[in-house]
Amino acid sequence: MKLQKAIINFQNVKDNDLTEVAQLIYDKLATNPDFPTPPVLMPALKVGILDYSTALVKSKDGTKQDTAIKNAKRKILEGMLTENGNYVNLVANGDLVKLEGSGYPLTKVPAPIGILEQPKSFKVSDGIDPGTVTVENSGVEKSTGYIVLYYDVTDGTPPPSNDSEWLSKLFSKTTGLITGLKSGHKYMFKSAATSPEANKISLYNFTEPVERFVQ
Repeated sequence: MKLQKAIINFQNVKDNDLTEVAQLIYDKLATNPDFPTPPVLMPALKVGILDYSTALVKSKDGTKQDTAIKNAKRKILEGMLTENGNYVNLVANGDLVKLEGSGYPLTKVPAPIGILEQPKSFKVSDGIDPGTVTVENSGVEKSTGYIVLYYDVTDGTPPPSNDSEWLSKLFSKTTGLITGLKSGHKYMFKSAATSPEANKISLYNFTEPVERFVQ
């Protein structure tokens, strides 16, 4: 499982937000026994935050030179935060309690995508040629495709309870075409969204079956 870490890149943080982010880190690290020897000492970090904050305020209605100074002070502050962030990650070594106590924003751990919800709508309509049908699913978030099961029920026997005994077709999009069906036969269709995890264990959340006579 991927461990969380302190985020050490602040390039995408907005100018106005960087002061708050840096101040929180300073407040958390200043008296934190878990991180006693950061490479950028707290007095220096405090000066870096103050210098940037002052330059930021001046740049709002200032000259191009004021903006250039603000940008330069920002780079200095980002460098300080990155340097201490690397130290935090090294010392914490994945310990979530220590990481949260550092004040640094943390990376997110992607949640595994398992069995997805079933499509809210599933339609089967005539295809262009005899022996074909078009299937259409509503989109399911985080799905990588759709699996459609179908079964010829014209002989009066009920569909098997085991999904592996149905015919199947995978689609990478919400719509697709199934060919090779018997004209005049009644088929039953059902669909489910797929994901890598669901494919590994062959567990899907299928829609209610739809019956249709194939032209």
